[in-house]
Amino acid sequence: MIETAPVEVSRHKCLIYDGHPSEQLPVIIPLLINGLRENRRCLYLGNPEMVEMVDSALEEKGVDITREIERGAFILSSARDHLQGGKFDPQAMIAMLRNLIDDAVHDGFQGLCATGDMMWELGTESNFERLLEYEALLEQVFREKPLQGICQYHRNTVPEKAVQDALLTHRSTYIGEVFNQDNLFYVPPELLLESRHGAARDTQGEWMCQQILRIMYAERKRDEALAALRESEAQQRRLAEALAETNRNLEQRIRERTAELEGANKELEAFSYSVSHDLRAPLRHISGFAEMLKEHQGNPPDEKSRHYIDTIMKSVKKMDRLVADLLIFSRMAKSEMHLGEVNLDQLVQEVIRDLQPEVEGREISWMVGALPIIKGDKPMLRQVWVNLIGNAVKYTRTRAKAEIEIGSRTEGGEQLFFVRDNGVGFDPQYAGKLFGVFQRLHRSDEFEGTGIGLANVRRIIHRHSGQTWAQGSRDQGATFYFSLPIIKKDPGSCSHT
Repeated sequence: MIETAPVEVSRHKCLIYDGHPSEQLPVIIPLLINGLRENRRCLYLGNPEMVEMVDSALEEKGVDITREIERGAFILSSARDHLQGGKFDPQAMIAMLRNLIDDAVHDGFQGLCATGDMMWELGTESNFERLLEYEALLEQVFREKPLQGICQYHRNTVPEKAVQDALLTHRSTYIGEVFNQDNLFYVPPELLLESRHGAARDTQGEWMCQQILRIMYAERKRDEALAALRESEAQQRRLAEALAETNRNLEQRIRERTAELEGANKELEAFSYSVSHDLRAPLRHISGFAEMLKEHQGNPPDEKSRHYIDTIMKSVKKMDRLVADLLIFSRMAKSEMHLGEVNLDQLVQEVIRDLQPEVEGREISWMVGALPIIKGDKPMLRQVWVNLIGNAVKYTRTRAKAEIEIGSRTEGGEQLFFVRDNGVGFDPQYAGKLFGVFQRLHRSDEFEGTGIGLANVRRIIHRHSGQTWAQGSRDQGATFYFSLPIIKKDPGSCSHT
């Protein structure tokens, strides 16, 4: 990709650099390429090694330098014709430059784009005494003629005074690759060339005032920036102190909350123990005495009494199942998870096989898509599929031919799973209640259940950092969804089957 020229402030720029001569390339190569784009004749003047270096750099940027030279668009020169007997004459150099610009315009170009090494242009060191005059005259050419250029000063090869003179005569300067658009050291050429005459004193005085104002403005901006920096640092200190205090309070609240949670867990454990022992023991007594009462009925048996006893025993069984489901639900909240690879294809097929006694004699069309191997707690995920597939079997009982579809797909960074059926469905306005404890949308005499299964599904999936939801409508079937984050395998880990 060919680089573009830098933003133009003054067409008369200088480059002050040190180190290897190749350090000039990031500045002058874009200048020359842009000159070609703008149909300017381009000139580079320097010693043979530097000319060869510029030639190679242009070729690397895609410039056919041979073709550009042949059509007169480019001049790469190491000539010293501009030196008059080895001496540098600013007037003669300016006249030669004016002729080069006029020739370029005459040949159909928009002007001249020139750059070169000042040590090569000036010749011997004694010529530096006239550098200030030359650069001041050159600035006038830039104002009058279609000329763009960069004068290059290598700090290791030109005297310190020459660098100072360069700073005085160029409004825009490069220090290495850093571009300074507004050079405070710049002095207009009319002041440099006419400062010996009284007529220029007023102009010089006004220019000095302008420079002082510019420096004062820069200093004021510096002071404002320093004040803003100090205020920012003070604000950061205040924020850091406030954050530290917040963290201390947060740590205290976390300790308090942890203690509360530990107490709640102990209460939950006590409740679970009470439910499993204190509540289920009376249920067993009721069931046992009901059986004994049934056996001690008269002969023939009293049908009404027998009906009452059967109702008691059914209610006891329902209560026992409800207690069992509650225990499972409570254990899911506190039981430790054991994560490992779970082959969902195998797991779902096992659940379907276990449900065969319940579907004996029914016509069910199973559509089970390919399911992935995921990372999770296998017993917990088995409970999820038991509840979802079991519900699909239960709520399609009224259909002559049940259709149950199980599948998955990837969406974003999640794996989405679903169980779809053509059963009795549900009223969509109550979809939000489906996953709550004891929430049932159908009467017990229609479909058995305790209203805890889907609550268990949600709790398990949330513990796996997933989500649950459902879609359906009355008598149009239902689809239950859950999502699990996709966990990438550690390439260095080993799995065991």
